[in-house]
Amino acid sequence: MNRLLAAGLTISALLMPAVARAQSANALLEQGVRAYSVREYDGGAWLLRRALAVEGAGALGTVDAAKALMYLTATEAARSQRDSALAAARRLIVLDARYRPDPQKFPPDVIAVLQDARRAAPTVSIHAPGDTAIRPGADVFVVRLGAATSPEVNATITGADGRVVRTLYTGAFRDSIDLRWNGLDASGNPPPDGRYAIVVSPTAREQRRSGGGATWSLRLPLELTRPAVDTTPLPAAPPDSLLRPERGDTKGAIRALAPGIAAGAAIIVLPKVVASGERASSARLIVGGSVAIAGIAAFLSRHPGRELPGNTLYNRNLRDNWRRNVAEISRRNADRVRQAKMIIRPGAPSLVTGGETP
Repeated sequence: MNRLLAAGLTISALLMPAVARAQSANALLEQGVRAYSVREYDGGAWLLRRALAVEGAGALGTVDAAKALMYLTATEAARSQRDSALAAARRLIVLDARYRPDPQKFPPDVIAVLQDARRAAPTVSIHAPGDTAIRPGADVFVVRLGAATSPEVNATITGADGRVVRTLYTGAFRDSIDLRWNGLDASGNPPPDGRYAIVVSPTAREQRRSGGGATWSLRLPLELTRPAVDTTPLPAAPPDSLLRPERGDTKGAIRALAPGIAAGAAIIVLPKVVASGERASSARLIVGGSVAIAGIAAFLSRHPGRELPGNTLYNRNLRDNWRRNVAEISRRNADRVRQAKMIIRPGAPSLVTGGETP
């Protein structure tokens, strides 16, 4: 039966990259444990690493992560990969310094690997709460460092590219200390959503004091997310159709003048042209002059080329009201964004030593 199960696991290992993406971290963990129990160590190591790599809301809890690291230590030891086994054991000690393996499940050589890792592990531990929501700049996210001695450390928040986002603490401490982060970077702005880490490492003076031994760093992964904030759209600028002309319309005035002058001239002149020798009557002169004067009045009523103070004031008030609305809505939107909470999801801490990579 064990052979059939091992064969099945071997075949399924060929399909792992496509299938594991759709599986939960806990399902991957249980498959990795079964693979170890039937000595399918290569596939088991892959499954356990996949389970531990899951971050965010679907990550393993502390108890399950410790279980996965213990089985990964045992699996790597069974594969004769002692360095990998030690690395997994160091991660387990950082996660739970008091962890004790079941001697009924793991052979003495595996337990010896865990003991060696415990002796070589740094005396600093890191503990974070569960998922936490804070308002950047107003609330704080607290992580506790513990130590059996009085180490001198640097504690920073780094981005996915390793760039330091903010320094949280530099100096020595005794027993324990709380690292407090208000959710802002070194410039006083909330960093964008993404993956970050709190990295704790010994200072150069601490390394010299310890005899220049191998360097180490504790790394606590963080995932930052912020729910979308409903904001009010900014009003559009007043269209030209609502604005009044601020100077008299010269072209329009000429267009208003021309028909009146032409009609007045026609009334006075045209009968004389048609009936040669006929003198213009006083009535025609009055009517023609009135029409021409009406055209001139229309011309002058448009104030050609002159400033129109009433229209200028009207336009200024219209634009000022629009600017005030934009400023007020922008202020309200900014307040909503500032009041929005940042969700911080810490992952499982890990220990990196020497030339290892996180």
